Amino acid sequence: MSARWLISLAALLAAPAAAQDAPSAEDLADRFEYALVAGDYRMLPVADDFTYAENGAVLEPWDGMWNTVTALEGVADPALYPGAAALDYRVEYTSGDTVIRLVESEEQSVRGVLAYRLVARDGKIASIDTLPIREEFTGERSGTVSLMQPFLSNTMDGARIGPVDPSLSAAGEVSALHIENVMGRYFARATGEQSEELMMQIAFAPGCERYDNGRQVTNMSDAPLLDPQQPDFRPHALGCKAQMESGFYGNFRVGALQLITDPAHGIGMAFVRLDQPGTVMSFEAPGVGAVNYPGPRGAMAETDTSEQFASRITDNMITPLSINGVFLFKFDGNGAVERIEAFYRAAPYKWSGWDFEE
Repeated sequence: MSARWLISLAALLAAPAAAQDAPSAEDLADRFEYALVAGDYRMLPVADDFTYAENGAVLEPWDGMWNTVTALEGVADPALYPGAAALDYRVEYTSGDTVIRLVESEEQSVRGVLAYRLVARDGKIASIDTLPIREEFTGERSGTVSLMQPFLSNTMDGARIGPVDPSLSAAGEVSALHIENVMGRYFARATGEQSEELMMQIAFAPGCERYDNGRQVTNMSDAPLLDPQQPDFRPHALGCKAQMESGFYGNFRVGALQLITDPAHGIGMAFVRLDQPGTVMSFEAPGVGAVNYPGPRGAMAETDTSEQFASRITDNMITPLSINGVFLFKFDGNGAVERIEAFYRAAPYKWSGWDFEE
């Protein structure tokens, strides 16, 4: 937990910048976070054409999360908001007048990660695009899981997020072009949109790990089965390379993709929408054979509504949906991928939660 909250909120938001010094984009991002927790944007210096978007929808800047966010990592007094003491994830990237941050959040006790992009212009905030990735859990009336939305296998769980891995802040120069190429090829190969013969080999560092919404999803010796008819295939027991090439993600297609690079730290950020059309029912795993995706089919799909919600189907990989998220790729000094961290949420099919360009 950082000591950022010790700065006086009133002083930070209300104190005018020196006449000769316009606030930097990072300063404006700091002010935005404090204003969001305070629930009041009016003290922010915004451009006349300022826009605020949340989950892809343009909102008035007093709506949506402005009414629900109680704490962000480093932006709340733990004495007032005890949950703030547990928030410790923050990744930041700044390029010119654009700031992109992934910040652990709390909304009325519901935790998650807030991804946002702030664009500054002439010392004012021109636009803010946000993608809140909230934890999901079942409960009365299905808890925070929408009644019409399939429950993903690896949904956000605030207790699993944990602190930022030290490797993400370590310096390690890697060319921007290399980072972009590897990220693009990773998604193309994993989703089956490009064969291994048509792409350059992607290098993975020894011990590479992938985490989805805070949960480790590679090299797990106790990983569950995907298809009971194939007891030797456990996708989350595979390493980064084998998992990418296994066909496991072949039910997805890349609907939209934006790539951001931080060459000085060897980090790439991919804002992605992955579309699951619901038409791919199985795949061929190398050395294994046909593997069925889990989901409601046959007798399972014929159960009535009360039974479905009494024992909710938690793994559903054959229903139309999209996931919107942010993927972080960390490269070592040799340009090999050593860590992947993904934060995402489910959405209706082909719905974008970010300002994507298809």
